[in-house]
Amino acid sequence: MTRPPVVTDEAPARFHVVLVGRPNVGKSALFNRLAGARRALVHDRPGMTRDVLEVNARTGSGRSYRIVDTGGLDLDAAGGFAAWTSDRALAAVADASLLIFVLDGVAGLLPEDQRLGKTLRALGKPVIVAWNKADTREAQEREGEATALGFDPVITVSALHGTGADELDDAIEAYLPVDLDPETRINPLPLTIIGRPNVGKSSLVNALSGRDKVMVSEIAGTTRDAIDVALEKDGRHYLLVDTAGIRRKGKTEDPAEKLSIVAARKAMERAKIAVVVFDASEGVTAQDAHITGYAEEAGRGILLVANKWDLIEDDHARVKALRDEVADRFSFARGAPFLPVSCKTGKSVGRILPEADALAKRFATQLSTGELNRLLQKAFEEQTPRSKSGRTMRIRYAVQVASNPPLIRLFADRAEPLHFSFERYLQNRIREKWKLAGVPLKFVVKPGT
Repeated sequence: MTRPPVVTDEAPARFHVVLVGRPNVGKSALFNRLAGARRALVHDRPGMTRDVLEVNARTGSGRSYRIVDTGGLDLDAAGGFAAWTSDRALAAVADASLLIFVLDGVAGLLPEDQRLGKTLRALGKPVIVAWNKADTREAQEREGEATALGFDPVITVSALHGTGADELDDAIEAYLPVDLDPETRINPLPLTIIGRPNVGKSSLVNALSGRDKVMVSEIAGTTRDAIDVALEKDGRHYLLVDTAGIRRKGKTEDPAEKLSIVAARKAMERAKIAVVVFDASEGVTAQDAHITGYAEEAGRGILLVANKWDLIEDDHARVKALRDEVADRFSFARGAPFLPVSCKTGKSVGRILPEADALAKRFATQLSTGELNRLLQKAFEEQTPRSKSGRTMRIRYAVQVASNPPLIRLFADRAEPLHFSFERYLQNRIREKWKLAGVPLKFVVKPGT
């Protein structure tokens, strides 16, 4: 198997896969195989690895994790390098997210392996057994011995020749947290909660976190500062930012409130997704649309949350009217997901974080250059490209140059921004093709032949 290159230009991945085993069972060779580069020194002489070596690596599908090589574990070591190496290895094992227990298939399962297996089992961490040296007849004949340890799965590998590398890669990937991006998420997903005063923003933060993290009151303006609330759900990390209610400019006279509104706008700038909360019982106001416009202009993903749904859910006429109003007043919001919830009863609050995860994943979409140009060529045939000045323009080629959110570079006969209406037309075509509801798409026009 051809491995992806070692990842060296990003922060250490939080998911640690630690190789552990007796000395000279092939841990360093397997480390090099998984890392995709010769980083660990490999030799038949026992004890060559004395320290802990670690790098970011990727699975075959591109997901990132931290691979950690350790020295041989000797549970009887009483001093010298052997004891020091074992202590370092045990420290790495304690921090592991997943353990790969490497066994020497030629030597077979030894009493030391069984003792070490009991130690690893006591830690309560997931363990994959790698029965190494599968290129030899001895290892093949003794393969069944590995099952005596009681760990699952057991994968037969040859670190030297790459046998079983694909199966081991799949096994590691099965333990990785569910990704929001092609890489394992390292940082919490930031969600800014915005809306008018007293629509239930703080109540929503408390409902999501399961406890009273922020003060809730019927008095509008209770929240002044942007308040960060760290949250972990199902192994995923989030940062909820509760903000002050945003009034219309003409309605804001208190200097402290003006500052809090500025803080709310700035909080939105550091988030990937804006959760726009409005009051279902009051319907969609002009200010709700105005606030959503802030998020749209900032290029943030948008989730529309209608709180206090319990006040209207039994009135079918009001429900239909509100849904129609949402479609009309938020038409510019790129098909943003709409979630009717009740912080008071808890109804549908649990849908918000999964929707945010799905939206964040769409942010990371990679558009095939060939498919993108074929789609745009067909779009140009149906509607002539126009620049901001209204003049026709010739777009020769397109390529995605960034994601989170997607940024598309258009090579045209001149460097002039697209006309507003034509830009919306292209955005809609691309969103339909790649199912990018709620994702902001940006274009930059450059001269090109």
